[in-house]
Amino acid sequence: MTDFLQDENLIAPPRTVRIDFDDGSFALRSPQALKPYARCIGEWIERWARETPEALAFAERNDGGADWRRLDYRALRQAVGAVAQGLLDLDLPADTPVVILSDNAIDHAVLMLATMHIGRAACSLSSAYSRMAKDPSRLHEMLRALRPGLVYASDAKAYGAALAGSGVEAVTVFSRNADAHPGALDFARLLASAETPAVLQAFEAVLPDTHAKYLLTSGSTGKPKVVINTHRMLCANQQMMAQTWRFLAHEKPVLVDWLPWSHTFGANHDLNMVLANGGALYIDEGRPAPGLIEKTVRNLREVKPTLLFNVPRGYDMLLPFLEADDALATEVFSRLRLAFYAAAALAPSTWQRLEAVARRVRPDRPLWLTTSWGATETSPAITSAHWKLDGAGCIGAPLPGLELK
Repeated sequence: MTDFLQDENLIAPPRTVRIDFDDGSFALRSPQALKPYARCIGEWIERWARETPEALAFAERNDGGADWRRLDYRALRQAVGAVAQGLLDLDLPADTPVVILSDNAIDHAVLMLATMHIGRAACSLSSAYSRMAKDPSRLHEMLRALRPGLVYASDAKAYGAALAGSGVEAVTVFSRNADAHPGALDFARLLASAETPAVLQAFEAVLPDTHAKYLLTSGSTGKPKVVINTHRMLCANQQMMAQTWRFLAHEKPVLVDWLPWSHTFGANHDLNMVLANGGALYIDEGRPAPGLIEKTVRNLREVKPTLLFNVPRGYDMLLPFLEADDALATEVFSRLRLAFYAAAALAPSTWQRLEAVARRVRPDRPLWLTTSWGATETSPAITSAHWKLDGAGCIGAPLPGLELK
């Protein structure tokens, strides 16, 4: 671990420039200049479909069973192209986003990436506003603010009722039970579209400042606000991380991740890190909640990720399983480069327990615990703690290309 964090080929050295101002304030910035980055999100898909077409991109459980539905980069690009063509064929009103209501899934990913591939904005809304909400009024308010050209959800029987009465006129698409919702289209129809040169033409017209995503803030300071994420923001942020976590150039990330794509942590940090570096994302149907955390444990044991991202609550719920079963902990930690937390403060006791488990099952390789700080508006990372920390509480130093006052 010490050698890993001290190897400048794998981790950028922790250096920061301080600039003092006459009023007593100061700014911090990285001495590293930001290197060139992709023009748009779709360039990642095109690259890996060309360079590593048979490498796994996404996997998800087949209806919670033992088998995985898998999509390699060749198949991902084919699906993105087909759905992109389907969207073009629908001739949606100009400048209207595609809104996605349901949880993380391969169809969700394909639609989101296809939307961005042709220069439209995608917006994933938390399923808490629709499937799990007794009152859909907040969802309706968001839809009226977004004015989507198309609304997608995984299952008409689960999400159709929440859409009813929204007053929003949009094409409605479902992956399952579309015939149960009047006028809805089946997602399979989009997937069956035959890609034409129009997709490449639209892709080549995407500019760095084209809107890629709209994300809604949590609403903790009032009503949720719609935040614009451009392709430049998303691609630059991954380049910042690549210049800091340099091992990403040598080790394709493998994630088991449940963090929702309606939030910047799960979408812009985790999902985009996989896509930018040609890695694999196993979509975790588990959650840090009773009755669901067991699914996460099962997936972690089977996949053995190289990077582990979670919120503090997630680690708190994982720890009893890891502490009680050395064989499980050994498997989960076998390929783990780091454990990363964000979105809330990590309790010192949680930090100490994670380190204790790691010491017990792999004494020759201490676990690197680290964190970052960012915001929805910064897509998201601003700082990174890319050195050995003695405990929780440090948010790191500015990433390349950023200045923090």
